[in-house]
Amino acid sequence: MTAGRRSLVALLAVPMVLAAACSRSASTTAAPPSSLPPAAGSAGERTGVVWTSGLNDHGQLGRPGPVIDLKLAPVTGVGGRGRLDRVHAVAGGARHSLAVIDGGKVVAWGANDHGQLGDGSREDRHVPVPVRAPDGRPGDLDDVVAISANNAFSMALRRDGTVVTWGDGSSGQRGIGERTGPLGPTTVRSPDGRRPLGGVTAIAADGHTELVLRRNGQVLAWGANAYGMVGDGTRENRSLPVPVRGLNGSGRLGNVTRIAIGGQYGLALLRDGRVASWGYNDLGQLGDGSRRERLTPGLVAGVHGKGFLGGVTGISAAEKHGYALRKDGTVVAWGNNTAGQLGDGTVELRTTPVTVAAGHGPKLRGVAQVYAGEAYGAAILTDGTPLTWGAGGSGQLGSGNRVPRSRPGTLVMAHGAAPGKALSAGAGERHLILLMSS
Repeated sequence: MTAGRRSLVALLAVPMVLAAACSRSASTTAAPPSSLPPAAGSAGERTGVVWTSGLNDHGQLGRPGPVIDLKLAPVTGVGGRGRLDRVHAVAGGARHSLAVIDGGKVVAWGANDHGQLGDGSREDRHVPVPVRAPDGRPGDLDDVVAISANNAFSMALRRDGTVVTWGDGSSGQRGIGERTGPLGPTTVRSPDGRRPLGGVTAIAADGHTELVLRRNGQVLAWGANAYGMVGDGTRENRSLPVPVRGLNGSGRLGNVTRIAIGGQYGLALLRDGRVASWGYNDLGQLGDGSRRERLTPGLVAGVHGKGFLGGVTGISAAEKHGYALRKDGTVVAWGNNTAGQLGDGTVELRTTPVTVAAGHGPKLRGVAQVYAGEAYGAAILTDGTPLTWGAGGSGQLGSGNRVPRSRPGTLVMAHGAAPGKALSAGAGERHLILLMSS
């Protein structure tokens, strides 16, 4: 996977606080089935402390220390005091990290060359700093219910259904109708550019192309579009949101309950448990059995190419591989596999889904959450146990070494003990962020 071009759109996190927004339009809400796990990067009632491992060349681990840390250790608190605790959600960009704290405020740390920390500067930060309020308003960004990040870009969903972006804007990914953006956060505009975009219930950031899910079950996208990753049937970059087309280009994509985006392709989980994909497909990341790109959505094939994939409850995407969590607690994966990131015990490329293996068995079972990072993956089991697999050269597996692994394995804390219960995670480009139970 190319550095700076993968997505860390994690698939599951702590419960999203959106009841108020959804209740305002119950007749048109395409609410996810109650059996679905919570959406990516969403902030819920439960809080924890943040631990990280991996590459730390720009401070993305949130603490002083070596350039590479092979074991999990805690993030420093805001202002450099204590530990970062009472955190509701986490997300990871290429070289930076985000967290939602009490009051729905967002803090950020790491690289800041494009303003991706949202503090009004371009100065890297080795400890968390508050993200500023959007559109030049005084104070800090607050009332946030979900976050997402990738590359040099950050994104937040507010309780009122509006979306805030900050960081790189060179492909129109800020969603404000321009190919550039101010250094501070801005509010995404509606498709006609006349007002703030509203009615959003989930977000997914690639850093070059962005997705949002609206409460009516439809998906909007904007940003870079060279390979059709906006899904509107064109290759034209979009600086304002446009609807993603329906399956095989017919109408608009609807009945969607979850979204994810890799570096150059998108995924959508449909209400019936099938998965749609579109965009670039050079290494089989669309999972349709081919290596041909698609400008509009088509269905992901079933395991080993049999029929269409079904029974899915969650999705996650990185630039060249994707994951789907199934209702039986197993995970399937497809796409690039050079570092074992598909977790099937091999390093063979797969154009259709294969089952992620257990450490010592044919199937990993009891999975509650799964996340795709650049050439690696992470899962949290129903008992809170975190597992990782794939590339480990920068310590992103948290395994205590730099050895890649093609099957899920355990993690190690700084003091050598096994981790406790994980609540959720963020998969940075080469760093792992875990939200651990207090």
